Amino acid sequence: MKPSKKSYILMLYLIGMIFEVNAINYCSNHTFPTSLGTNFMQFTKETVTKEYAVDGQFKALHCCAKGYRSIEWLKDGKRYPWSSEDTSSLILYPQESNQTIYARRASNVDEGQYTCVLRNDTYKLEHNIQLRILESSPDVPLATFTPQNQFADIGGSARFFCEAFVGKKDLPDISISIKWYHMSDGNQDDVINDNQQEVVKREEEEIIGSYLTISEVTSSHFGRYLCRVEMGNSQTHHLELSAELINALPMEDYATDIFRNPYFLATFTAVLTFVLFFLVFYSRFKAIGPRKLDSFEM
Repeated sequence: MKPSKKSYILMLYLIGMIFEVNAINYCSNHTFPTSLGTNFMQFTKETVTKEYAVDGQFKALHCCAKGYRSIEWLKDGKRYPWSSEDTSSLILYPQESNQTIYARRASNVDEGQYTCVLRNDTYKLEHNIQLRILESSPDVPLATFTPQNQFADIGGSARFFCEAFVGKKDLPDISISIKWYHMSDGNQDDVINDNQQEVVKREEEEIIGSYLTISEVTSSHFGRYLCRVEMGNSQTHHLELSAELINALPMEDYATDIFRNPYFLATFTAVLTFVLFFLVFYSRFKAIGPRKLDSFEM
């Protein structure tokens, strides 16, 4: 039986409600552990800088934060509410404390740079998001968030995140995967446990991301990490993003360790010997110099 127009409209409404619920949960999930129990103005999770949408599909932009007194959205420098529909069709989602703007059906007019501005009594924070509207889903993943280098102490923790837009895949046999690798001498060394990686998806799985969490850092964890997003079985339809975990050794420990280094000690001794020799030679030259000049005049 062919569904009625009323049933079709109801179905679209329910789908829209599902998207809106996901938009609500976006800023509540996977927040920085360091943001818990704090009240100062800050972003509470990774700030995505690039966003993509297929023409006619649902789209949401997020600015997840806390501790602000006001939040304002701009598109290409024009403040919300937009002066006309020619600026943007994205609207505020009040249930998410205005941290989310969205459009049920994105269009070319929505393309541009969006800025969210957070303010408190003393200063402000800004975050820019570049939105592109595509005619169709891409053939290769498009990066929306590039992982950032992290500093960690031994015994501390670290978290990496990467994300890409893959679009809607109509063929069921097209597999999409995202995985982290620990690089060893420039090669992929797949020694990362699956329980350290958490795959996240949004906007009907058109955007896929992954969190890599290291709960207790050891010396073996330092180095470069690669996030690889693959579409299908083709080696050409993939995206690779990388970041490094760096040892945040305290300066006092570094100063102690460096004096234990034999190469440093040898170099330091040689330089010190040269400086002492130069000072002795210079002082003796100054002492005997006038005598030689006096004898030369005589």
